[in-house]
Amino acid sequence: MAPWISPSAVMDMIYDVRADGCEDLGYALLRPRSKGKSRTAAELVNAKLSPVKPTAKAGGGMAVTARDHRLILAPRVADPRSIEHLLADYDAQTKPRQPLLAAVLTMKLDPDMPLHDGFDRVCAYATFRLARVRRLTSIAVLHTPSDELVGRTRGHAHLCILARRHLASGWAEIDPDLTDEAHRLWADEWRSFSESWDRILPPP
Repeated sequence: MAPWISPSAVMDMIYDVRADGCEDLGYALLRPRSKGKSRTAAELVNAKLSPVKPTAKAGGGMAVTARDHRLILAPRVADPRSIEHLLADYDAQTKPRQPLLAAVLTMKLDPDMPLHDGFDRVCAYATFRLARVRRLTSIAVLHTPSDELVGRTRGHAHLCILARRHLASGWAEIDPDLTDEAHRLWADEWRSFSESWDRILPPP
C-alpha cells in the first residue's frame, strides 16, 4: 500500500487557482515538480481516494476511504487492469519538459439532495464534457466530511483529470484549456452543464 498522504499535504502538492466569482467550482493544477519535490498523478489520485487514513488493507490496489469513486475513460481506449496500473502507465510516460500532470475540479454538492444524485451529475459531466468532447480520462471521487465530523457538512466531489489527451494509441498532447488562466472557463462550463442537467431531471 502506498504511503498515506494527508489532505493538508495534498494542498502542498497542487497549485490552487482562484478567480473572482468562481467559488462554486474549485480548480487546481498538479505540475511534475512543486516545492522542490517531484510529483506524480498516482500520488494525487491516491490521496483523493483516501481522505481518511486507512486502518487496514483489503485486497490489492489503492486503499479507498472515500465514499465513492469512478474511473471515467476517454472513448475507445483499452480497458485498464486497474486505476493503479493506468496511473503507473501515465506517470511512466511523463515527458522531460512536460508542464502539467493533472488538474482537479472540485464541485460542491447540494446538501438537500441525495449524494448519489450529485455524484451522478459530476460523473455525467466527466463523461460528456471531458471524455467525449476533450478525450480526457478522469477519476471522480466523492467525499463526505460529515462521515468524520459532527454536524451537517456538505459533500463534495473531485474530478482528478489526467492532463494529456487519452487516445487508443496512447497519451497525446495536454488539453489547451488546462492552464492557470482557465478557472472561469471551467466554472462557466460546469454551471452550463448543471443547468442543462436540471432541465433533463428537475429537482423535486
